[in-house]
Parts: sequence; C-alpha cells; structure tokens
Amino acid sequence: MTIYLGIDAGNSKTVVLACLASGKVAGAARAVCGDIYGVAGEAAAVAAVLGAADSALADAGVKRRDVASAAFRLAGIDWPEDRQFWDDVLATEWPGLTRSILNDGYAAIRCGAPSGVGVAVNAGTNSAVAARGPDGATWDMGWWGQHAMGAFGLVSESFKAVFLAEVGAAPPTALASALLHFYGVPDVKELNHMFTRRRNPAGQAEKVRAARVVTETAKGGDPVAVGVVNEQGRRLAFYAGIAARQTGLDRMDGPVPVVMSGSVLADRDSPVAAALAGHLPEMLPGAEPRHATLPPVAGAALDALAEGGVTLSPEVITRLTATLPPPSFFQT
Repeated sequence: MTIYLGIDAGNSKTVVLACLASGKVAGAARAVCGDIYGVAGEAAAVAAVLGAADSALADAGVKRRDVASAAFRLAGIDWPEDRQFWDDVLATEWPGLTRSILNDGYAAIRCGAPSGVGVAVNAGTNSAVAARGPDGATWDMGWWGQHAMGAFGLVSESFKAVFLAEVGAAPPTALASALLHFYGVPDVKELNHMFTRRRNPAGQAEKVRAARVVTETAKGGDPVAVGVVNEQGRRLAFYAGIAARQTGLDRMDGPVPVVMSGSVLADRDSPVAAALAGHLPEMLPGAEPRHATLPPVAGAALDALAEGGVTLSPEVITRLTATLPPPSFFQT
C-alpha cells in the first residue's frame, strides 16, 4: 500500500496524516511540540515528529518503506541551517525518503487554494505567513515579522491599553473589567502583578487564553477593543502583501488567494478576519480572502500527494475531507 505523509509540527502539537493516493486518510497520529526552537533540546523535536509519523504509519498498518512522498511542514524552519538540520536528520533516520521540508506556515495554502499557489495567513497562538507564487517561488515571514500578532498580539495590546488607562495615559476601556473577570483578579494592579511578579509569574500560555475575551469585547462595540482588533487585521494584511510581492503573486493574473487559518481567524464571524479582509485591498490589490476549509495538516497531506505525482482532483480532496479524524483530534 502506497502512502503519502503530511506532517504539521507546531509549538502546541505535532499532527500527522497518512493518506492513500485516492485521498483517503488511512492513519493519523499526534504528539507534542515539534519545533526545534520551542523545546529544551533538538532531540525532543525529532522524537515528536518522527514518533508521530511512525504512529500514523502504524495506524494505517504500513511501514516507512511504503511512503512515496512526505511533506514536512515544521515550525522553526526559519533559516537555511534549520532546514539543513532536518535534512540531515531524515537522511540518517529515514534514508531514501522522498520529502519536502518547509516552515509550517505553508501547510495552510492548499487548505483554501488547492493549486498550492497563494498566501497563507495563520493566526493562532502567534502568527505565520507564507506564500507560494505562480512560478514556485516561496517566502515565509519567519523572523521578519516585527509585530506581535495572533492571540499573543491581541492580548498583549489589550494589556497595554488597560494598563495605560489605569494610570490615566489612555482612554478607559471595557477590556479592563472583561479581563479582570476572566482572570479572577480584583483590580488592574493585581492583573499587572500577576504577569510581572518576580516569583511564579503567569506566562504566555496564560496570556493567550484571553484572546476570545478581546474579540468578544470588540464585538460589543468597545472602541479600544475595536482598535486592537483592527490593528491586528492591518498587521496580518501588511505581511500578506509582503509575501505576495516577494513571490510574484502581486503580478499574477486574476485574484490572489489569501487563505486564513488558525484559532483567531477560523470563525466565520471573527472580527480579526473581517479586519484582515478589510485591509487587504490596500495591501494587496486583487486579494481574495478565503477561510481555510481544512486543518493545516490536511494541507501538508495535499502537498505530499501533489509532490508525489497525484493529481489533486475534486474527488481526491473530497475523499480526504470525508475521512479526516473528528474535530476533537485537532484541538490543542
């Protein structure tokens, strides 16, 4: 049985799908963080990624030798030496494997643009932007991103607004009471202390949990929250425009797909997605915002199929979609 392997490794989890040429998902597995920047040692990331790949193959009842093509979409592929690291690992641990290795931002492109040509904008815990042009040129934001985005950006900017308001240096905002209620603290001083105290301060994981508080407050019409959300959309559109120009998409005939994915953008009523779509025309004329219809790992699986010579017909995509694990499998 010939298998095509899609791997999506991020900071929250690593997910793998093992598919047949028909598109049917024959096996799936998940593991912990697979980002070489996000773990205590590189060996832990390797163990997570390869361990999940082997588990997905076992779930499908096949061996490594049955893999025709694998698409590794890994957080932490930011510089040439990062890709070389994984290339060396795979050459040693899985010799003979036909594979591609790219940043995880690329995984979402085919989730809304089956051709694989377009821009992917992912806003989850943080953000990732990647693009593939009509001639195959690629570009991803990596460390070129100079603004806090995703859930971390939403909440960080909201904290800034609340703390400045508390000392009379910014307008009052309903974000203050909403965040105090969410974290169960009595006042803004204690909220600030919670995240900055010397011993056992709350960390990023605790901060990003409040992203929905920010978006719901914006939906309620609070001007400060609306401003925070609008700025997040503007920043994401800004980098989408850069990605398009770096890959020649801005010169492409016809609309340029901009695929939106990640927890901050996924909901159809996401105010950040609406803000992103609103700013795209000025940043990338001809942009066509699209919500991802599949989880990013499915985009990696479609990459593996396409790179392995499989035509991505509507039937293949429909079959893959119909045989995905349940939504709970992909939840962080």
